[in-house]
Amino acid sequence: MELLTLVGRILFTTLVYPGLIFLVTVGLLSQWYRRKLVARLQNRIGPKYVGPIGILQPFADIYKLLFVKELVTGYYTPAKLIMYVLTLGIVTLAASTIFLPITPYSMGVDYDVLVFIYLTLYASIAYAIVGFGSVSPYPGFGGVRYTTMMAVFEPAAAISLIAMVRALAPESLSIYEALSRPRIVGVNNLLHTAVLVTVLVTAGVALSISLLSKTMMKPFDIPEAETEVAGGYLAELSGPALGLGILLHEVELALYVLVLSNLLIPLPPMLSSFPEILLSLLKYFIVLTVLIITAYSMGRVRLDQALRTLVKVPLPLSIFSLALSFLL
Repeated sequence: MELLTLVGRILFTTLVYPGLIFLVTVGLLSQWYRRKLVARLQNRIGPKYVGPIGILQPFADIYKLLFVKELVTGYYTPAKLIMYVLTLGIVTLAASTIFLPITPYSMGVDYDVLVFIYLTLYASIAYAIVGFGSVSPYPGFGGVRYTTMMAVFEPAAAISLIAMVRALAPESLSIYEALSRPRIVGVNNLLHTAVLVTVLVTAGVALSISLLSKTMMKPFDIPEAETEVAGGYLAELSGPALGLGILLHEVELALYVLVLSNLLIPLPPMLSSFPEILLSLLKYFIVLTVLIITAYSMGRVRLDQALRTLVKVPLPLSIFSLALSFLL
């Protein structure tokens, strides 16, 4: 009976809350918010037809792609394999939410940040596999571009995430502990507070830039540049495969921004009670707004420019923040 209860809790966490259903809902709402905000920045209207002020437009688009549109790909494109890879990427992201303290059934353990990084890494691998899985040159170009950037932004993202977790939970290196019970010394210890803030800010900047590259937002939208490679890794996808590709992107962005915002602003901590959940989502949309405005205020850069930026900014900042965290 205890084993069945444990399995039921794990399934609830990974499939319902804060797992698959929660991440898909937050991700699609964030897509609507991003489209509305970017439209305002560009003096446009944005989504407005489906639901109040168009808030249900992303849900309608995903439903149409997954259940209405036909899957049409190249003759030699392994469509079913690509759909399996994309589905597995979404599932691994949902499984990583078991370490988030907003669920009443979380399973935080020492060094769980390493497992979190391992699970979320597969989303990036899925993008590369999808790009290389088509005989068309355009997805291949997108896959090569993404894989090239991945060699830099994945280490930077992992190191900066570890630095932030180590600053807030130095003994356990647990992302669950860092989010739910961050170790923050009072203002009496000014040196500790100054070092802590420096670590969180530098690692947060590094993780933010890495996240823009990881999720292919501007100015790092090189792998899917429509005017250059016709959509890149998504060029050969349609119907359910395209819907899964969009879902993977939105779920990954939602998960990482949720973690980043609550590590960067550790007070109040992330807990499973309703007021703390609302405050966690408020921090989420604050950080998301900053990322969107920053991203869409810039144009697309070339691959060599992106690599130089990633090597010169987020990677050194992440290493510096990790080294500085040892002073805590």
